[in-house]
Amino acid sequence: MMPHGGQIVFPITLMTLGWVASLTHDGCDYARLTGPGVEILTGSASFPYVDIGMSAYRIPQFYPATNSWRVAYSSDCVPYTHFEIIADKAWIASEWLHFSSVVVGGTVTMFLWSGTCLTLRPSYWRFIGFGALVASFLQMCSFVFFSTRLCHTTTKSFLDFESGREIELTDVGTSSCSLFFASKCSIASMCLYFAACLVILLNDYPTPVPKLIAHDDDEERVTMVRQRYPKIRTRMMKLSNKRPPEFTGPRRDVA
Repeated sequence: MMPHGGQIVFPITLMTLGWVASLTHDGCDYARLTGPGVEILTGSASFPYVDIGMSAYRIPQFYPATNSWRVAYSSDCVPYTHFEIIADKAWIASEWLHFSSVVVGGTVTMFLWSGTCLTLRPSYWRFIGFGALVASFLQMCSFVFFSTRLCHTTTKSFLDFESGREIELTDVGTSSCSLFFASKCSIASMCLYFAACLVILLNDYPTPVPKLIAHDDDEERVTMVRQRYPKIRTRMMKLSNKRPPEFTGPRRDVA
């Protein structure tokens, strides 16, 4: 168990936490939308904001007791009715980049966990470090979501939004999207992936610790060499299986 020792525990922890953080969302808490775009989704000008995700959104509720708008996170997410119109190229790209980051981060995490019971080669160790860097880069690129049209529109009409017409609204301004729970978790995931990359690539390769078997001194050395150098072990086994050839020539009787 743990052939690389305790040095592998820290990057495993960073990658696992980063991967879990990238999965921590419910589909409608990636950003908080304010401005004219709220009326496009809800059809009403009374809502001050809407929590949006890549596949659904959640509408806040008004609480007269506190005279404030709050989101009931126990309520279900509302799917987009015209997703093909609302989702532009930046939206679709953000979805794929986030999904790719989850896949790459999960694969790297799986390889690291396999190092707790299996020996990883130096080339595999470097591959894991670059994989963590790729996962962090993909997660960073997924923030292209905040450049979507819905986050910068100036129109309140869905028909104008569909046709691409933008109207100057001096009293309201433009829509804006701010970081919310899922996007903040994505930032944490990106930082954890990058930290794991630095730990793996900037530190030395964790040399596997040879396992010793309690025998006499000569047999103990041979066992350690066999476990550390499998090629030598194979050659020694081949040599041990060879037998000297039998003499087939004429015999001479000795007087």
